[in-house]
Amino acid sequence: MSVSIFSVSSTLPSHWKYISEGGATIVFSYIGPPNAELDGTVLRLRKSGVQTPVLEKSQFGLDVGDEEPDDASIVFQEQCMERLIPPVHLPRLRSVRVDEAWLTEFARAHNVDRPLERSAVGGIDTSKTKAVLANDLVGGVALAVEIKPKWSFLPNKTHLSEINHPIKSSTCRFCMHSHMRSGEGESVSLGYCPLDLFSNNPARMRKAVYSLYDNWLKSDGSVNNLKVFVRGKKIGTAERFLMLENAEETDDVMQEAFADAMLPLLIDTPVLRVLNKIQRTLDALDIEGLSLLWKRAHTVAEVTTYGSPPAVGVGAPNPTLADWASFIDNYLSQPPFNHASPNPENLRYYLLAYLLSATFKDCSVIIRMDLLDPSRPPTAIDPSKVTIIDLDPKNMNRLQKWEKLDQIIVDAYREVALEDRKTCLDDWVDSNVEA
Repeated sequence: MSVSIFSVSSTLPSHWKYISEGGATIVFSYIGPPNAELDGTVLRLRKSGVQTPVLEKSQFGLDVGDEEPDDASIVFQEQCMERLIPPVHLPRLRSVRVDEAWLTEFARAHNVDRPLERSAVGGIDTSKTKAVLANDLVGGVALAVEIKPKWSFLPNKTHLSEINHPIKSSTCRFCMHSHMRSGEGESVSLGYCPLDLFSNNPARMRKAVYSLYDNWLKSDGSVNNLKVFVRGKKIGTAERFLMLENAEETDDVMQEAFADAMLPLLIDTPVLRVLNKIQRTLDALDIEGLSLLWKRAHTVAEVTTYGSPPAVGVGAPNPTLADWASFIDNYLSQPPFNHASPNPENLRYYLLAYLLSATFKDCSVIIRMDLLDPSRPPTAIDPSKVTIIDLDPKNMNRLQKWEKLDQIIVDAYREVALEDRKTCLDDWVDSNVEA
């Protein structure tokens, strides 16, 4: 017996407002007449002309019969992410019905709202019969802040090359990459160190939030580690005083109020501690150690075919949903492997572990709050106000790119004078935080 799925095809294009889009989906917020099913939601529509093999139904191991299965992102969250992240800190996702005629009209009405560089590449996939409805994390509240925390740790030193060891064991990946990108003229969060934010030390966490805010101001809101939304609209730095209940405050007061509002939600919920533990326990070898294990695991015949071992990840199949479920079973239940001397028989485990770690290194955290008021006394923490987003799995073919980028970043940082190199403090202790 099939389960009835709500259809959004009875709504009008004008009932939805374009919000944003990524490489694979376009997001619209519901602004139509009161509707118990749709109030406070956003609609995620898949894009056409975009290859997303990791989430393609046939390659992800989902049924591809007459009935289109639910979007793979829903299935992946339900069967995998909810086992690693407390569900209260995940977005609420549900499948809804759409149809070709409605999607065609919808796309025609909203194409003008999209950035030209996006619309030129691809539009809404009108062949879909299902879409994703999620709770609106930036609308419906006065103030929402999106942070992209990035890498939380210094790598395991065991497998670092002799030439890279002194650099990678002292300066974190994010700080090195920011230095390189800044030298290339990009707007980056210089001075922000993720290890401060993940430290669970209130003083260091405040320093990190101040740095994120300062870089947001200096870049006129263009850095991607911090985004600010007021009443559902992304604001620029010229509109920053809209964050305040009373707009007659100074910048210094507002920065302090910004940190005062965010820090209790970051300290008193397990979100950062969970992300920290997952990132570092999944990336136990660093990309250098993973590459060494990959080379050890490949046979003489493969080396003869390629002339040398294929680049890390090349030829390895992307994980199916069943693969991910099995991997998480192993990750959560088995005693840790001997990471100091990894067994090539466990190569597949380490490949999937690194891919999943990359997902958590690249995710974002949305914090929903009232407008800032320096005189407001502290209130009870509501854990549902902190949500982790952007948790789709990564593609296996990214591994070789990440290995090359890692070396480029380290080589660039090697040019920095010893006395000018940054020392990042990783004092993490496993507190057996509940994932």
